[in-house]
Amino acid sequence: MLIGIKNCEKYKDNYAVEVEYIDLFSTKIYPDGKGGQLGDRGHINNIPILEAKEDKIIIAEKIEKGEYEYYIDTNRRKDIAMQHTAEHLFSGIALKDYNLHNVGFRMGEEVSTIDLDSDSISEETVKELSDKVNEAILKGAKVLGTTIMRYEADTISGLRKKISPKITDEYIRLIKIEDYDLCACAGFHVNDIKDIRVFKILSHERIKGKYTRFTFIAGDRAIKDYENKSEIIKSLNHKFSCRDNEIIEKIENFKKEHEDLKKSYNLLLHNYALSLKEDILKNAIEINSHKVVVFHGEKELVNELKKVLAEDKLTFIGLYEDSALIAGEDINCSLLIKEILNADSSVKGGGGAKQGNIKGITDENIIIESFKKIV
Repeated sequence: MLIGIKNCEKYKDNYAVEVEYIDLFSTKIYPDGKGGQLGDRGHINNIPILEAKEDKIIIAEKIEKGEYEYYIDTNRRKDIAMQHTAEHLFSGIALKDYNLHNVGFRMGEEVSTIDLDSDSISEETVKELSDKVNEAILKGAKVLGTTIMRYEADTISGLRKKISPKITDEYIRLIKIEDYDLCACAGFHVNDIKDIRVFKILSHERIKGKYTRFTFIAGDRAIKDYENKSEIIKSLNHKFSCRDNEIIEKIENFKKEHEDLKKSYNLLLHNYALSLKEDILKNAIEINSHKVVVFHGEKELVNELKKVLAEDKLTFIGLYEDSALIAGEDINCSLLIKEILNADSSVKGGGGAKQGNIKGITDENIIIESFKKIV
């Protein structure tokens, strides 16, 4: 297929081109966002299409005016058709069987969402909705498209949504799934709902205080998701040496063991900090009647020592990795940090009067000299 490039302009880090279709029956590049769905991708003269807008196409490289071969990714269109038709089917069943209206639809590159006009949809209803959609897919039903004149739109009965007065196109395209849905839509759809293959609700949540948002995937996306989760389960089976139905119990036991070990570790850390306290206080530096403790160690031990020494009237400086913790009520820690930053421009930091942090490696002597200046 041939496409004409009428002009090419710089667009952010890429290029925007205005196009015209040379062949009478050329497939037009579908714009992103139209009808709530994703737009086309592909290539123009082997240059990737990054985004499709109503009035321009965003491509990765500069291109001269002229006529070029172009390609549209049909696999992407197939995926979009599955997601979009699944939205029609889900929305149609939600309205027909539960009087729930679709008030918002967004298709994404990985997942899509539908907003229904209730914030009190039960878990039972969610499961029923999912089951009914998949039962319908299994039975199958033709997806039929027809075009009517705009003035005829108001005479059509059974539309799931009224056609907005803002739509002033001369022709309106209707999509019908027999027994399930009738809606105006210009997007991509499968020929039969059997082609969707499978529908999966990933999650649902209340939004805006009055709606429920469903996140879903369909078709190849859903199958791939099932395959990925199956591999995860196999991996967990191997790691825990258990069967599928034992995984949850094994993880709960693992979490409990981890929490018990964490408690034991924290107790040991606390006791170790207490055992160090006496020697640390003996080695405290006294500057103008102010005591300073400088300690080098691991981050966890530094934080624990800060707690252990909190009741002592001193300034604690804990050095670990490429950072420093400064804490105490004997001086204004914020002033000390500012003085250190003035003395050493290679480090950054900040904090309040009682505690602060320095990011970067600074010499201990710089800290002590800075301390002297503020006391």
